[in-house]
Amino acid sequence: MKRIICGLTVLIFALALLFPGTALALDDTVLVVDIKGEVNAAMTAYIAQSIAEAEDAGMPVVLDIDTYGGQILEADSIKKTLLSARVPVHAYIRANALSAGVLISISCESIIMSPSAVIGAAETIPNDEKTLSTWVGILTSAAQARGYDTTLVAAMADKRMVIEGVTQEDTLLTLGAADAQTLGLSAGTAQTLDEALSLLGFGQHTVTQKPMSFPVRAAQFLTSTTVLSILFLAAIVCLGIEIMTPGFGVFGVVALVCFGLYFGGGFLAGYAEWWSAALFLLGVLFVGIEIAVPGFGIFGILGIIGLGAGLLFATRDAATFLTAIGVGLVGSIIALPLLYKLLKRLGLVRRVVLFANMTAEDGYVSHDFDENLVGTEGVAVTDLRPAGFARIGGKRFEVVSSGAYIEKGTSITVVRHTPGRIEVDAQ
Repeated sequence: MKRIICGLTVLIFALALLFPGTALALDDTVLVVDIKGEVNAAMTAYIAQSIAEAEDAGMPVVLDIDTYGGQILEADSIKKTLLSARVPVHAYIRANALSAGVLISISCESIIMSPSAVIGAAETIPNDEKTLSTWVGILTSAAQARGYDTTLVAAMADKRMVIEGVTQEDTLLTLGAADAQTLGLSAGTAQTLDEALSLLGFGQHTVTQKPMSFPVRAAQFLTSTTVLSILFLAAIVCLGIEIMTPGFGVFGVVALVCFGLYFGGGFLAGYAEWWSAALFLLGVLFVGIEIAVPGFGIFGILGIIGLGAGLLFATRDAATFLTAIGVGLVGSIIALPLLYKLLKRLGLVRRVVLFANMTAEDGYVSHDFDENLVGTEGVAVTDLRPAGFARIGGKRFEVVSSGAYIEKGTSITVVRHTPGRIEVDAQ
C-alpha cells in the first residue's frame, strides 16, 4: 500500500511538470472574476490576465457579470480568449448582460442567472447592414462553439429575426432568467453567487475572488470612447484659452492634466507604450520652436506629425482615435467662441486679456516727464548699448545714449528729454 501511494504521488507531480498549462489544481479552488462596467480595452487586458492566472493554477473560472456592453472589437477579443481557455469558464449573470455582455456570456461553457438578471439587447451602433451582419456572425459563431441556440442569440442583435412565440419583428430579444432557462440558454437560476457555484458543481470548492482593482477601474473609465472624447475636447478648449491669454496659467495646467489622463488610461490598460508619450512631447517641442521662429516651416510640420502620431498610438485603435479627435476638434470650434462670449459677459475676459494700447498719447509713459532734467549729470549704472540704466539726481532712470556705446560707471549728461525717452551723452 505504501508503494502504491508513493507511486501515485510521483505520478501526479510528474504530470504537473509535464503539462503545466493544463495541470489540475492540487486543491479544489475556483476563481471568480468580476466583469462590471463598460467592455473596453482595459477589460480585455484584465480578463486575459485573469484567464492566464487560472490556467497557470489549473483553476476553473466563473465570470461574475454585470455590464451594459461596450466596444465590439474588445468583446470579440474577449470571446477569443474565453473560447481558447485551457480551463473551464462559466458565467454568472448577476444583473445585466447586454450588448457586448451577451458575447462574453455565450463564450462561456454554461450560464447561470440571478432571478432579476437579463440578457440580450445586443444591437450595434451604428446599425448599418455591414456592421450588423459582422456582429451577428461573431455572436452566432460563439454560440455554435458553445452549443447555444444560434437563432436565439441572433435575435438579440437583429430585430428582423422572428421566433414564433418568443419574439416579433422589429423587436430585439431580451430574456429574463426564467425565459432564458426555459429556452435552454441558461443552465439555472441562482439568487446568490454561492448558489450559482453550487449549481455549477463548485459548492465544495475554495473560492478565490479577483475583484477589479482600482488601476483596472481607472483604466476602464479613462479608455472609454466617451471619456477619451471629453478629455480631448477639454484639452483643446483649455489650450485655446491659454494661447489667447498672456503667460502660463490655470488653463494650461488643465490642458496638461487632460492630455496626461489621455495617455494614462492607455498605460494602465496596457496597450500604450512610453514612446507614444515621447512622440507627443517631441511634437510639443517642435511646435514651440515653430512659434518662436517666424513663418511656418519644417518644425511646424514635424510638430503636427508628432502630436498626431503620439495621440494615435496612445489609443487602442484608429476608430477610437478618430472619434476622440473628431469630437475634440468639432466641439472646440463650437465651444471656444461660446466660452469667450460667456467670459466676456461675466467680465472675466478683461482680467486675462489686455485690450487697450498703452500709448504715450493716452498718458502711458515709463516715467514722469521733467523738463528740468536736461543738462543734469549722472552715472551709467549699466552699459548703454545704447539703452540701459543710469542714476541721475539720486534716482534710477532707463536711458538711451545719443549714439555711442557708453560703459558702466561713465559720467553722463542728459542732452534731450521727451515723454518716455531720456537721451544722454558721455562727459
